[in-house]
Amino acid sequence: MSDTDEQGRTALNAAVDETIVAVRRMFYVLGDEIDRTEGPIEFTFHNGSTLLFDAGVDGAELRIGGAPWRDPFEPLVDPVNIEYVANSGKYTAFDVTDESPYDELAGRRVDAVSVVPLADGRPRAATLYLGRGMVKAESIADELIVTLISA
Repeated sequence: MSDTDEQGRTALNAAVDETIVAVRRMFYVLGDEIDRTEGPIEFTFHNGSTLLFDAGVDGAELRIGGAPWRDPFEPLVDPVNIEYVANSGKYTAFDVTDESPYDELAGRRVDAVSVVPLADGRPRAATLYLGRGMVKAESIADELIVTLISA
């Protein structure tokens, strides 16, 4: 297990007994088009801590982090990056706390967590259990798929 994986599992386990106060999703934006089908998800808890789920660079691993998502293009001042973003787009953070279906998460307490590992032990998916509901984040073919089951 790598140090990054250990830190991620520590952040995941630290979410137990914490209450969600905000949710951000990072959606891919190209011009006026926003792809809301996949992308990283970030939870902020009442104690100020953060839990971030993202697809790993290999397309199979679920990256789990304890720091807020940071836009690698900000500040957008480099002419090469400006041209790239204009032509190809980039992930952008959106506060979705008050948007359906994420609006059901604010105020919910994380009762338990679980991880589904890859064959080598790295995480492939993780689930936050919120009473009878849950949030599952899963890395599938370079995309982070988030499934919400409300109760």
